[in-house]
Amino acid sequence: MRAILITLSIILGISYTHAQTMKKLIHTQDFENRLAKEAQTMQSIESDFTQVKYLDILDEKVTSKGKFYYQKSGKIRMEYAQPVNYLIVINDSRLKIVSDGKKSVMSLTANKMMNQMQDMLTACMIGDLSKMSSDYKLEYFENDSYYIVKIKPVNKAIQAYISEIEIYLDKKDMSVYKLRLSETATNYTEYEFYNKRFNALKDETKFSIR
Repeated sequence: MRAILITLSIILGISYTHAQTMKKLIHTQDFENRLAKEAQTMQSIESDFTQVKYLDILDEKVTSKGKFYYQKSGKIRMEYAQPVNYLIVINDSRLKIVSDGKKSVMSLTANKMMNQMQDMLTACMIGDLSKMSSDYKLEYFENDSYYIVKIKPVNKAIQAYISEIEIYLDKKDMSVYKLRLSETATNYTEYEFYNKRFNALKDETKFSIR
């Protein structure tokens, strides 16, 4: 269980910026309506990503780069190319991991919390907050360029692995620009997504799990 949760936590994450002052979004209905509308039209996403992971026990940042793919609904592929090759694929209720040429496949349906983690992952990666359950508390902020959604788990089992998530949504197209996963007060994983293409992905074999 712990290994699966850590794997899912690895693929969440992104950069924290103070370049612009955030203000709390009091009236959220327009934001939620626009986000829901954009999510309905989003069939696929392709992008490059950069991951920065910090562990205080090592007191260093580890940077990785790769490709991110999403296809509606519930299909995610992350190809890590630097500094090592590593592959994660989620297709519906199944998870595949390929590391050092060794493949493992597991089901996400056997445990309620794993289903919640999968929904949270989808919500964070594509900004579809309808996937979030009552096990999470959401707060909304904005600056000139982004909407920022702060997510805190209220489920104690999930709190053991995640203390807070911050999603940065680009106001131009409501896509996820940055995502930051805080595992503790000092340990975090950050991703930045760039060179994004929408609704152009046709190759479903990228999400094949065998």
